[in-house]
Amino acid sequence: MFVLLFCIGCNQYKEYVKFTGETMGTLYNIQIVPNRNMNWKLKEAPIKIDSILLEINQQMSTYKSNSEISLFNQMPENAVVNISPGFEEVINRSIYWGKVTAGAFDITVLPSVELWRRGELDREYEAVWKPPTDWDVVLRLMLVGYEKIKLNNRNLVKAFKGQMIDVNAIAKGWGVDQLFDYMAANGFSRFMVEIGGEVRTMGKNNKGKPWRIGIDTPVAGSLPGEQLFATTTLSNKAMATSGNYRNFYEFDGVQYSHIIDPRTGAALQSDIASVTVTGPNCIDADALATALNVMTVEEGKNLVESLEGFDAYWIIKNQNGAFESIASSGMQID
Repeated sequence: MFVLLFCIGCNQYKEYVKFTGETMGTLYNIQIVPNRNMNWKLKEAPIKIDSILLEINQQMSTYKSNSEISLFNQMPENAVVNISPGFEEVINRSIYWGKVTAGAFDITVLPSVELWRRGELDREYEAVWKPPTDWDVVLRLMLVGYEKIKLNNRNLVKAFKGQMIDVNAIAKGWGVDQLFDYMAANGFSRFMVEIGGEVRTMGKNNKGKPWRIGIDTPVAGSLPGEQLFATTTLSNKAMATSGNYRNFYEFDGVQYSHIIDPRTGAALQSDIASVTVTGPNCIDADALATALNVMTVEEGKNLVESLEGFDAYWIIKNQNGAFESIASSGMQID
């Protein structure tokens, strides 16, 4: 759905031009501060936006059986698939963040994710989820490792049976950046792009101020934007948030996050409720936010402080169930 909201015949535009729709299992939202010289571009934009998002889905959606990533995951050992340039860039960037985070970010963790999603393989009651055995966790962990990815000149090789990749923790950020680049290349100078909570902005908002972006209170069952914990301002920057509070498994009163530590193959049991990262682009902010959920706050803060252009904001759930926050030195919180 595409909605154009602007004041025709007024001396000054008062409303944003908004493009909204569905993608990647979530919603996207683009808000543009219009001017009188962009009408023809606005007519073309919806078709191009849709084309960009459809292309990303065809490359990287694990929900499409004929996508490039699904073809790889289904291939036998030593088979090869020639992937698109965008998908190649996402994989290479994922490998980079795997190295920077010492394996806390790893797109090959899908075998472990599927194990925890399914639960114990031979449990007595199939309808009652139960955590997998330690032995099954170890077996699946043997299939994980970003350093085992074989990619050469866009040829992605299935290194061994059972190897799979999943770029869901970085693809939304990539999608935001692709839409951002399209908007910027076509002369839009004041806008915000958002996909499922991942955001990137250019210029000022319609009030001539930096874009104000909310950070959700990490309450299980809450909807995005329903209850804000804090806000921050973005100007020519990106922001991504990752948390373990919306999706989790439970057994015998113990909660297990849907986020799996690629280094151990185990579901997270952490007091970190969510991490928000700001940075120069959204693909990197997205990957780093995921990794910081896996790392301890101390490890994560040390890493963030060592990276130029990045800041982070942790929301922690203390022993009393209350939320506390920790911010890196440059994080601006209102």
